Amino acid sequence: MFTLLPIHSLINILFFISITKAAIVNVTVDDTNPDPLTGVRITYLPETGWNDGPTCTICSATPDRRQMYANTWHDNTFFPGTTAAPPTGPQNATFTFSGTAIYVFCALALASTSTLTAYSNMSFYIDGETVGNFEREPPGVQGYEYNVPVYSNTALPPGQHVLVLENGNIGNGGDLSLTLLDYLIYS
Repeated sequence: MFTLLPIHSLINILFFISITKAAIVNVTVDDTNPDPLTGVRITYLPETGWNDGPTCTICSATPDRRQMYANTWHDNTFFPGTTAAPPTGPQNATFTFSGTAIYVFCALALASTSTLTAYSNMSFYIDGETVGNFEREPPGVQGYEYNVPVYSNTALPPGQHVLVLENGNIGNGGDLSLTLLDYLIYS
């Protein structure tokens, strides 16, 4: 025999179900591995400009891989160009996601050497619009800083978005700029 629930109990159950379905979920996407929910990967252009940090034999940056998410990172140096060599041009990491927030994390070198720039200058675009910039002069001490949030945006309208991280100041020539991209979180 079935018992009918009072209408207010039914409304409470439906309200509870709608709240639980609307829960925000954070998704962490490694620089190398695909998004665990969608299988989408971060794309790097030009491909020859971005190096897989742990296996790179020409990279001067050598952060502790144990401090990096999933022990990986992507290394890129923007060269503004000199009289002897042209600039490298845009150096972009692009990721497509559905959500209302995105956070970008990098490792930062703390000191420049004769073979390594520790200066970082990154611009961020979402859906083709400039939305932020991260610029940092190195403090001049040896080592690296890990899990540094270089960009966050928690006010995106619901839906699909395209995030572009651009290393270096393309429009003004700029200076050498190092990006050690570690991971993204979106929700």
